[in-house]
Amino acid sequence: MEENYIYVVGTAFIRNGKLLISMSKRSAKSGKYTLVGGGVEPGETYKEAARREIIEEINNGFDILESQLEEILCFREPAMSDPSQMIEMHMMMSKKDVNVELLPNDEILEYKWFTVGDDDSCLSTAIKDHFIPWALEHNILY
Repeated sequence: MEENYIYVVGTAFIRNGKLLISMSKRSAKSGKYTLVGGGVEPGETYKEAARREIIEEINNGFDILESQLEEILCFREPAMSDPSQMIEMHMMMSKKDVNVELLPNDEILEYKWFTVGDDDSCLSTAIKDHFIPWALEHNILY
């Protein structure tokens, strides 16, 4: 790992061709929706970090196994919260549906199911520039 990058994970949950997006207290500062996710802690694998962040952010008793996560993309870009800081994003696809009610909590202000064709100006660049093109190419969003 390079010191000048912040390592982050984001997990895509798809239901009926729609993508779960969330407005966290942190992303609310920029008014952008992100994937469920966050920073990788020292010693964690990317899947361990993704699982921890999913449990923290979806909350409400939801659990997922690392085997139910598949890393699909990795890219580097400026951080949404601080464009002078670079992130390396490891994006996961969940093989498990969210089977609990999505409720605001200590970390998340709001959840939405995003459909292709909705206004994408509220999406983070990670979703708009990286995930959506990948998902369209793989016929995951419609």
